[in-house]
Amino acid sequence: IIDGSEKISGERSEGHNVIKAFYAQHQLEALTLDNEIIQEMVQAGSNKTETELRNVLGCFLFSSEDVFKKIKVLSGGEKSRVALAKTLISEANFLLLDEPTNHLDFQSVNILIQALQQYEGTFITVSHDRHFIRGVANKIWYIEDHQIKEYPGSYEEYEFWKSQQDEVEKQEEKTAPKKEKVKAPIANSELNEAKKSLRKLEYELEQVEKELERWEEKSKSLEEKLADPKLYEDLESAEKVQKEFEEVKSQLDKSNSSWEKLVEEISKLQEVIS
Repeated sequence: IIDGSEKISGERSEGHNVIKAFYAQHQLEALTLDNEIIQEMVQAGSNKTETELRNVLGCFLFSSEDVFKKIKVLSGGEKSRVALAKTLISEANFLLLDEPTNHLDFQSVNILIQALQQYEGTFITVSHDRHFIRGVANKIWYIEDHQIKEYPGSYEEYEFWKSQQDEVEKQEEKTAPKKEKVKAPIANSELNEAKKSLRKLEYELEQVEKELERWEEKSKSLEEKLADPKLYEDLESAEKVQKEFEEVKSQLDKSNSSWEKLVEEISKLQEVIS
């Protein structure tokens, strides 16, 4: 609706000098399959030099040789990163991002968070990814009583406020006159079970995200040690650090796999609930 691609009964007006860019999953289909990644970026309409474009792609985990890969050989996650990179280098000063973290691994999500934190324009994002929202949102819009309402604060503040609201509602329900219990339809029972499972998975996801952050910090620390030439003056110490680094990388890969699996399961449950 904000993009103007959906028909509405009311009015929609854009601010003066607003240039928007819209990212959604269908943007992946708009990529030219026979293009190399760097060609796709050049054709995005930006005035950036090839060196600048390669630097941007490097931030999205595409190395110097990767930029010459054809779009058609990329995975879904890699295509998402290309489409996001194109969106961020556009001349737009207003970004509309619809579920931008879909198909991204944890590391790519963190890269996107950093890019948006440094973005000088305005952006609106719709996302089910709590880790992502916590990293970028400074104003929350939520739906209640069939209306869009605004919470002027961070996502952590919104979560705290929402938990307090829920607690008040629970207390009101306890003190309200008891009504005769009516057996819930099977559909409602299944819906409640799905919501219960969703809460459990979201908690597990938060734990895995904390675990990933710990492994990433450890990995970064070990990489810095391995990059220090003085380490190799003692070969035994160097081998020990290298072995520890490989073990941490292995744990990081396992945690990433767990994260991707949980995100997929949560996405499926959210579709059922909605």
